[in-house]
Amino acid sequence: MTAAQNWGKRKVKSGSRPLPENWSVLSVSDLGIKGSYPNNLKIRKVARTQNLSASWLPSLEEDHRPDKGRVGKTGKRDPLRGSMGTPDPYEAAKRAVEWVQELQRSARILKEQQEAEQQHALEIYWERWYARESSKRKTQRNFARWSRDTRLKWDGQSYGVKHQPWAQKSVEKITAADFADYWAVLDARRTATNDMGGTKAQQKTLIRELLKEARSDFPHLSIPDFPSISRQVKQVQHLKRSEWDRLMGKIVELSGGVARADLTPQQYKALEWKAANRLNQRNWVDLYDTLNLMWFFYLRAEDLPRLRAEWFQDHGEEIICLLEQTKGNRPQQRTTHYRPDAIANWRRMNLRRPKGLLVFPHIKRSESDVSGTLKKNLNDLLRYVLDQCDPPILSQAVTMTNIRHTAFRLTLEEVPELGRPPGIYAFAQNGMTSAEMLQRTYLRFIEEEATAKRVRTQIKPGQWSMVKRVSP
Repeated sequence: MTAAQNWGKRKVKSGSRPLPENWSVLSVSDLGIKGSYPNNLKIRKVARTQNLSASWLPSLEEDHRPDKGRVGKTGKRDPLRGSMGTPDPYEAAKRAVEWVQELQRSARILKEQQEAEQQHALEIYWERWYARESSKRKTQRNFARWSRDTRLKWDGQSYGVKHQPWAQKSVEKITAADFADYWAVLDARRTATNDMGGTKAQQKTLIRELLKEARSDFPHLSIPDFPSISRQVKQVQHLKRSEWDRLMGKIVELSGGVARADLTPQQYKALEWKAANRLNQRNWVDLYDTLNLMWFFYLRAEDLPRLRAEWFQDHGEEIICLLEQTKGNRPQQRTTHYRPDAIANWRRMNLRRPKGLLVFPHIKRSESDVSGTLKKNLNDLLRYVLDQCDPPILSQAVTMTNIRHTAFRLTLEEVPELGRPPGIYAFAQNGMTSAEMLQRTYLRFIEEEATAKRVRTQIKPGQWSMVKRVSP
């Protein structure tokens, strides 16, 4: 006998449809229950209990569960389930209708709340702030890099602000606990070489800017406290004085001695050079001059692609560099040399390049890329020379930025009073940095090393720790 034939053999309640035998799942609509409810609302038998349950799979639009209720490796959506508290299928079906109608009402309320909150969620203020900042910065140097880096802070995969649950809230509902949760997300990305302290500081700055933007709609909006940011301060890699001297000597050697020669512009352009092989004479002269510019004038690696001869002024006993384009919105920056041999060095350099670009002038500049080709050439040539030194100087992670570190570190070692007020403030400003950075990056390590060295000369060795030779 078929299931269809069994329908007529069941005793049913008046006005209800008969049940098939041995059923396990029934659609509520098949039981003749009246009312407005989804056509996929079902009742089910449940193992280990007589009470029946209801199940309903909301539409994607109605489903407000995380990931729309997807579970397991397959990502299949799981229906909502609830006990109806009765073994009677007809009563269970009626209760299922009330149950699902309540779920739909709650979903509508939640949707309305979410839509209201989204009107004042961070994304609204991100779009406003980013549009305004982009408009201001579009004509400035390094706009493409700023835009790329800033967008990563917002929508970087998993760690970007937009992906955090609290970013979907109305801004006035964001709390300090939300930021603590975010710090935990960032902490999960820590590695042996990255404590995420820098990332936290950058993300904090962006979030604060967006919340300030939100004050246009919420004038009295207070910004919740952020968790503290702990950072592992490691000593930056720099060359010792003996290593610096070996590096420059090796470049002079590779250039055939012409790096230190007085060359006219014609003689300079006539130096051996090959586009297909960067290990050539003119490149060694260019590298020598570039390193000396950083050494004497404490320049940043980012200054090199745009550096021009016209920005330097020879005042007889002093050479001054006025950076015509500055970082961000800062005023024009002035820097000079502290080492007396900079004068002769600059005049030799100016003789062969009296105007125009100073650093590898034959390489085309790209404003959007900040001359990636030039950066690669400089770093590759620098590491090549370090490897050629005898003995080789560790070069794996060395870049032009490490030359700036070397210039600062060795100057502070040679002239200790530059590490104390008032000299430290003048030195920091001349080097386009801050006294705090000098203290944090160089001076604390110089003092630690000097203290350990001084104490070792004062402490006597222990009587029983000294090695005693045993007679044969």
